Amino acid sequence: MVERRINEGQPPFTLKYVVNRATSLDWNALDLFYRFCGFGYFKTMFDMAEAGTDEGPVCNLSLISQQLARFVDSQIGLITAQMLDSGMFLRVFTMTYLYSLYRMGESEYEDAEDPFPKGRIPFLTIHQSKGLEFPVVVLPNLRKKDSGPQFVEKAVRPLLDREGEPLDCSSRFDIMRLFYVALSRAKNLLILGHLQGQGQSMFDPFKEMLNGDVHRIADFDLSTVPEADDEDEDLPRNYSYTADYLLYQKCPRQYMLFRKYGFAPSATETMVFGSVIHRTLEDLHQYLINHRSQAA
Repeated sequence: MVERRINEGQPPFTLKYVVNRATSLDWNALDLFYRFCGFGYFKTMFDMAEAGTDEGPVCNLSLISQQLARFVDSQIGLITAQMLDSGMFLRVFTMTYLYSLYRMGESEYEDAEDPFPKGRIPFLTIHQSKGLEFPVVVLPNLRKKDSGPQFVEKAVRPLLDREGEPLDCSSRFDIMRLFYVALSRAKNLLILGHLQGQGQSMFDPFKEMLNGDVHRIADFDLSTVPEADDEDEDLPRNYSYTADYLLYQKCPRQYMLFRKYGFAPSATETMVFGSVIHRTLEDLHQYLINHRSQAA
């Protein structure tokens, strides 16, 4: 290449360019991440996810891979000796990129198809838990202050041409509906917090209930709790020959990482190729069906 540039009369390569090419690792941050995943400590995490005992660590690794993929695309593509020697890679990665993620308040791993990884305990608000059920539910806070109807309700109520709940009871009814949602999420066991002491309070109906004949944790026999059913309620999904079958046939563990947990591959074009072909053929198929129906 150097001789060709000289014969073509082009300016020769600079010494800096030659040194960078000679010392380039041909690796990026995501390649190093997958090298680290080969250690036994991380292999244990993959084994637990494959066995279905604990998916939390693998979900966190998936999120890290996605963040590293964005770093490779937007910041540093290849790692060179000059970057490592000058400390530029460390400064850009830690002081610029990671600090930006911290300031943005990057959220935890989220998957719409599997919002609660196996082996993890979800912490939800009452509103977030609406429509969901769990074998065991812990409701630690029974405090909710009845502040009466809000100003908006007072202003809108005369304009409504219908009868509803008494205005002076609307706030209390809202609190009762809120706690009904919380109390009805448990399948086998419901645990209520009974906080006592200065500054502690709870919704009035709970005071009478908890001071009555209820089981205390210290005296409770866990053997009386029914065993939780491991129900598989996952909806079926469409699979493609190129993006799913061939990848699984090549390596089931790669399929688990890239297709199930959403790991960002270091060679993106290789992994996406099958999906692109599948979607392209599907679009062409739909186009031909619509064209035939219009011609008829």
